[in-house]
Amino acid sequence: MREPLDDIERRCAELLSDGQVVARYKGRMEFGARALGNRSILADPGNWQTIHVINAMIKQRDFWMPFAPSMLAEYADDYIINPKGFKAPYMILSFDTKKEKLYEIIAATHPYDGSCRPQIVEKEHNPDYHRLISIYRELTGKAVVLNTSFNLHGFPIVYSPEDALDVFDKSGLKYLALDDYLVKEIE
Repeated sequence: MREPLDDIERRCAELLSDGQVVARYKGRMEFGARALGNRSILADPGNWQTIHVINAMIKQRDFWMPFAPSMLAEYADDYIINPKGFKAPYMILSFDTKKEKLYEIIAATHPYDGSCRPQIVEKEHNPDYHRLISIYRELTGKAVVLNTSFNLHGFPIVYSPEDALDVFDKSGLKYLALDDYLVKEIE
């Protein structure tokens, strides 16, 4: 079932704040080594069980392979130790996390040492994704979401709407934000 929405970012943030996992296909595909919000599977980073849910639904990865956080640039210093103020928009740099905030992002950190490989999201780079995380922060107090690539294990990241729907059909995903439409599993 699909429904057009006037505010897909708000609906995604609401679903995430309710503990749901949401695949997101929005606009142009990113270029680089990681999914940066436009071809991503998003979830609550504070729930350790999220790892098992996503792995059972779609990823089928080893339990020790960490997922990554996408965090608002304005709040990144609340979560990570970055004394030199490095920009980190591409999930390629690792940082230690602040121990007092680890519980908020535990599912998006490395299980051995609590480090993470964040995407620090700036409004200018991806306004829609920044807005989604901002709304999630309003709802939960957390300025960060778990982000992993939108693909089946062993396959490339989705490229087209048809790819997104194919992966949705072949996985255990229940929600897909496809541009401004919400596709839901029929119950």
